[in-house]
Amino acid sequence: MESFELNEISYLSTPIPEDIQRAKDYGDTALAKKLIEHKLAKKETSQTLKRRLEGELAILSVLEADQFPFDEQEALRLMADAFEDFDTQELEDIVVSADVEWTYKNGQKYYHRRFIENLVKTRRDYYERYRYEEGNTIDNERQTELDDNVDLMKQAQKRTARIRFKQSIAPKETLSKVEGPFLAHLPLPRSNGNIHHTKIIETKGNVVHIDDETAIQRTIAFQTDDPEQLFFEVVHEYEIEAVYHDLFALMEDKSFPKKLSEHEKLQYQDALQEKSPHIMFTDFLKTLLAEITTEDMTLVEKAFKIYEFVTTQVNYSFMREYYTIPNISEFCAMNQKGDCGVQAILFITLSRMAGIPAKWESGIYISEYTQGCHDWAKFYLPTVGWVYADASFGGSAYRGNNESRWKYYFGNLDIFRMPANDDIQTDFTISKKQLRGDPIDNQRGEFESSQRGFRYNELDWEMSLVDFTLL
Repeated sequence: MESFELNEISYLSTPIPEDIQRAKDYGDTALAKKLIEHKLAKKETSQTLKRRLEGELAILSVLEADQFPFDEQEALRLMADAFEDFDTQELEDIVVSADVEWTYKNGQKYYHRRFIENLVKTRRDYYERYRYEEGNTIDNERQTELDDNVDLMKQAQKRTARIRFKQSIAPKETLSKVEGPFLAHLPLPRSNGNIHHTKIIETKGNVVHIDDETAIQRTIAFQTDDPEQLFFEVVHEYEIEAVYHDLFALMEDKSFPKKLSEHEKLQYQDALQEKSPHIMFTDFLKTLLAEITTEDMTLVEKAFKIYEFVTTQVNYSFMREYYTIPNISEFCAMNQKGDCGVQAILFITLSRMAGIPAKWESGIYISEYTQGCHDWAKFYLPTVGWVYADASFGGSAYRGNNESRWKYYFGNLDIFRMPANDDIQTDFTISKKQLRGDPIDNQRGEFESSQRGFRYNELDWEMSLVDFTLL
């Protein structure tokens, strides 16, 4: 099978044989790979299973990279260094409370590379004991910025900003000419009804294509045969408008539609369907949906109950690469943890199951205080149109006892966004010939040689705000 064929990841819905799963769960990747190679060599193995096993080999390679670098002793040392009055029992406590991502490597626990950041972000007690105040200061500024945005949006009903942004990507290692040609992609803002006046200001590297503004996963593509010219950069500008919606006023209207019209069902059928492997209407999720919603609820009431569940019952957690999770929505609901994209996919899945059209949107969060990858959801309501739900921002507000901001992100976004993607699991206009670093989404860009795709730990990816102007 060609490497690029693994980018179509519906094969993740196929379970893997139990001996391979046992070896994987124990963290014996060497044995898991031997078992896979043996089954791939057997003529009796079905093509369906072979495709799944070839994908599993790629997943094991991702897990072997830098996802879980810290053993128990190193994790204890990092916690003692990061937090005042640390007790060694705390590491076991956060494992039991599911406040840390960990895995087994040959039967020994190893911890996620960002587990300290995760504790600071999600646990107030650790936030207050954190020794390094600089990050906390920036976060406090960002929290104030978000609260100010809520007040201003309610007053003015909309806000507009012009953003100029820089991104770059390059391989960390020195490559040779025989490994060419080299192909790179960087995300660009796409037109979603709220983005206007997008333009490219400057580029570095040989540009082969710039996507139309309506591309589902919009990028600028670079290509070269020269291994001395593998630094690719784009500076671009756009305007973004955020419009305020008060969905809580609609919830008081008991005559609000409980179902879509037949015309709406047809018009938005793509946003009501399953999409293997991550948006699947499983029996577990059907039971969960019946637990949190009732048939007599209006569509807006159902949407809020789903939002309420995700923001109050799912704990934020930095995640391993999405490619390593077989079914993201069920993972999130089952484990009741996940980062922004994991939470968004659960919201989208449950919404579609409830008869509410819902879609993915993602890109970069951009403000004067911080910039970073971010994912959120949008959903359709009769008489209103498409509105937004940011479950991770809502969950953060809920954990901070900020009811106003929690309610705000049910229906609304802010102006601190660069939306680049309108769906998961879609191809680029200039298709990759190798396995993507992220077959689901595109926020950090992609890079490949003629021989292989590069993982994110093998790349230098940078982003920076050039200018942010309120209009």
